[in-house]
Amino acid sequence: MNRTIVNIVIDLIAACQLLGMLATGYILRFPLPPGSNKTLSLWSYTRHQWGDIHFWFSLGLLIILLVHLALHWNWIVTVIGKRCYVAKTEHPSLLRAGIVTSIIIALIMIVFGWTAQHSVRVIVTPMQGMHFGHSDQSRQLKEAIALNL
Repeated sequence: MNRTIVNIVIDLIAACQLLGMLATGYILRFPLPPGSNKTLSLWSYTRHQWGDIHFWFSLGLLIILLVHLALHWNWIVTVIGKRCYVAKTEHPSLLRAGIVTSIIIALIMIVFGWTAQHSVRVIVTPMQGMHFGHSDQSRQLKEAIALNL
C-alpha cells in the first residue's frame, strides 16, 4: 500500500471519528441535557453511557491524529525549523525533534493531570438549580420569592 492510500485511509478514519464525536456531543447537549440521566434515555442508552461512547470516539480521534502527525513528521519538523530559523541543514534531525516534542507533551500532560487531581474539592452544599455565574442572582430570586409568600 503506497503512502497516498495510507494518508487517505487515516484521514477518512479521522473524519468518521470526528463525526462520531459531533453526533454524541449533540446527543449529550440537546436530547439528553445535564440532569436527565435518571429520567431519559436515547436508544436504550442513558446520558452517562453516551458520555462513555463520546469518550471512546475522542480517544480514537486522538490516536488517529497522532498517527497522522507521525506520517507527516518529516514535513512538520522541516517547516517549523525553517520558519523558526532553527534548521541549518536541509534535513533536520527527526529523532531529536520527536524526543523533544514527546518530552514537552509528556510534561504538559503530567502537570495538567497533577493539577486536576489536586484541585478537586468536596461540595458542601448541593448545587441543584444553581447555574454557573448566577449563584447570587438565584439566591436573590429565592429570597424575593420567600418574602412575597
